[in-house]
Amino acid sequence: MQRALFSFQSVRHRPGYHISRQYSSEKPKSRHAQWYSDVLPSMIPIFLLGSAVYLGLQLAQTRLSHQKYMVDAQERVSVLEAQVDALQHSRETDADSPTSASTSRWRLW
Repeated sequence: MQRALFSFQSVRHRPGYHISRQYSSEKPKSRHAQWYSDVLPSMIPIFLLGSAVYLGLQLAQTRLSHQKYMVDAQERVSVLEAQVDALQHSRETDADSPTSASTSRWRLW
């Protein structure tokens, strides 16, 4: 029994491989499977954090874009209201000034 333990320790260990016991029924994991089982769980929090940052920045950009649109629209409304007021004022002054009434005469040819 001691000889089996010592022979197990003399097996060379390659980086990236787990030492499998001779009496184990499981196959040793391939290098790709081992890499994915080591790296993938640690990438999940990074993915979640990156997604949260991206969505936060996208929300901020959308909000700022909407605010800019509202400011531009308010400026446009102010300009149009000023034009309407100017036109109404010019109409009132034209209505107050006497105009020569041109009488139309029908001419029969």
